[in-house]
Amino acid sequence: MLRVAGLLQAPALLLVLTTLFWGGNAVVGKYALNHMSGIELSFWRWVLAFLVLFPFAWRACLRDFAYYRKHLRLLLLLGILSVSIYNSFQYLALQWTSAINVGLVSATMPLEVFLLTWLFGQERATWLQKGGMLTALAGVAWVITRGDLQLLIGLQFNPGDLLMLCAVFCFALYSVLYRKLPAELDKLGLLLLLIFIGMFGILPFYLWDIQGHETLSLNLETGLILAYVAIFPSILSYYFWIRAVSVGGANQAGLFTNLISVFASLLAVIFLDEQLRGYHLLGMALVFLGILMATYLSKWYRQSQ
Repeated sequence: MLRVAGLLQAPALLLVLTTLFWGGNAVVGKYALNHMSGIELSFWRWVLAFLVLFPFAWRACLRDFAYYRKHLRLLLLLGILSVSIYNSFQYLALQWTSAINVGLVSATMPLEVFLLTWLFGQERATWLQKGGMLTALAGVAWVITRGDLQLLIGLQFNPGDLLMLCAVFCFALYSVLYRKLPAELDKLGLLLLLIFIGMFGILPFYLWDIQGHETLSLNLETGLILAYVAIFPSILSYYFWIRAVSVGGANQAGLFTNLISVFASLLAVIFLDEQLRGYHLLGMALVFLGILMATYLSKWYRQSQ
């Protein structure tokens, strides 16, 4: 138990697991669109996540209810930004745009988190953190362009790209605003509340989406899809993300989101029989170097001054 508690205080490990599960969500989500719409996937993902989490978190949620009632506006905003918008827009974006475009837009997360924390005066980035952020961003760009920068020049934005850009901005804003919450709030109880808020934020769009066409049919394949997206990228990733932002800060958490595209590439190789090429390895090396610069090397540099 003590070992598990110690792991929950290690933001780097939490963020690696978070991005691994979110990388899997990109692969599973892309496949799931063959069976259901993006809004259907988003809605049932969070309904199932709420039902799974409820027995473990409802008591903690009630204990903190006085705080929730006092800060309802902030909590409503956090739930809408993180649960309602981010994942719904990501799934919808995949219906219109390519994986290259989605990966490129996702890579802007650290830049947006840094910009927002700077505007809100929450954090100041060292030169090592800035350099690490740019290095990691270069690594992601190298992976998603397959080592051909001409692809970067030829990208054209479409509604899917704009949706993904909005999704990333909303989650970056959520990560920054979350720091306003007191650290003593129970994380599972808070997650249950945010899922509840976000679930009802999606509901009107889900009811509109299912009008006039056949809804998803529940079978073994769709059941496994929903089970994965409800447990790993929803409950576990969001809980780990909350813990990591609380302990390590939003800038560090935002930088680790570069790993989403790296893990998504690896999982695509494993499950979709895609080939791992040299540009994958070089891009991943740059991502890990950037994370090393912005976390451990930056911390060592500050301590040495």
